[in-house]
Amino acid sequence: MSEYILNPAANVETIKHRDPEIAVHVVDDFLASPEQLVEYARRKAYFGQIGDDKTAYPGVRDRLPRHYERVMEKIIKRIYGDRKALIHRCMLSLTTLDSAQLSPAQRIPHTDAFGDDQYAAVHYLCGPPHGGTAIYRYLPRNMVRMRTGDREVVKEMLRQVQEHPQEHAGYIAGDTKFYKQELSINAKFNRLVLYPSNLLHCALLTSSDSLKQDISTGRLTVASFFQLDPGQRTSNNQTCAAAES
Repeated sequence: MSEYILNPAANVETIKHRDPEIAVHVVDDFLASPEQLVEYARRKAYFGQIGDDKTAYPGVRDRLPRHYERVMEKIIKRIYGDRKALIHRCMLSLTTLDSAQLSPAQRIPHTDAFGDDQYAAVHYLCGPPHGGTAIYRYLPRNMVRMRTGDREVVKEMLRQVQEHPQEHAGYIAGDTKFYKQELSINAKFNRLVLYPSNLLHCALLTSSDSLKQDISTGRLTVASFFQLDPGQRTSNNQTCAAAES
């Protein structure tokens, strides 16, 4: 595989929000040659079955080799400074699950972990027709982040899917009775979005093409998960069994 290279002209923007809990960074033109990664997905990646990665991600995935992790380490250092980073995994991802087949956890915003030292990133290898990523507030509790002590809140959210099916008919795509969309970041080819893993978020799926198992026209992304300053924070580093977008 060719070595992936961080684009020296990559533009990093910190998204300002009135709520300091919502901390999001957007990197445009992330890789110098993103087409290499698309070609890898097309020719070499092995996408198994939905659920093979042991998460609730509504699609198929394949883990990327160390080459990609190295370029992630470089952009993480540029954004977060000298805080030591531990990359958990970088997953080439293709959304494929029809809305009628979604589990309760896949119908609401989710977190990927509970710890404040855990972070996630989504790298878009598709364009604006595939929506983007949205950050949500859980209105009954006025919460945008879920921590270890909030496990009962997550259970409450899941119960509401069963009790109010009309409010959770498919992929969430905006405000509902229970959730307010606080921020949305549009999909753009070669755009990287980074955020805390315990921030309530969900993919914005705005096109039927986003559910096609087609590398060329589908919603192809890379989902990455990492920890900052491992070992220095001993609590709240558990992984949440939710969908990873």
